[in-house]
Amino acid sequence: MIQNKLFRECLAEIPEDRMAEFELSFAIAERIVEVLKQKGMTRRDLANKLGKRESEISKWLTGRHNFTISTISHISSALGEDIIMIARKQYDFANEDCLKVAEEQHPYGKNTKNKIHF
Repeated sequence: MIQNKLFRECLAEIPEDRMAEFELSFAIAERIVEVLKQKGMTRRDLANKLGKRESEISKWLTGRHNFTISTISHISSALGEDIIMIARKQYDFANEDCLKVAEEQHPYGKNTKNKIHF
């Protein structure tokens, strides 16, 4: 339990959505650290696999980095492990119906001059 009254008051003033964002960022960082330990890898090893500086990886692992889906995907690939576990739906991208749905749901779908290219 947090003993410092001022700290508790400050925490109580953080909007719920921002708190959820912080918690998710910390959970992602913790998961990366967990996988690194399981695989006997260092931050330097991960940095080398991603073509990044070790200092950037260290910054990510503080839990204050705003991870993009792309970054998470690259980290997952480099580690050979999922970082975020979600239910995944398999898509048959060769299927015409799948392309039609993707175009309709994407902000740059079929009704704009920008087309989705797979």
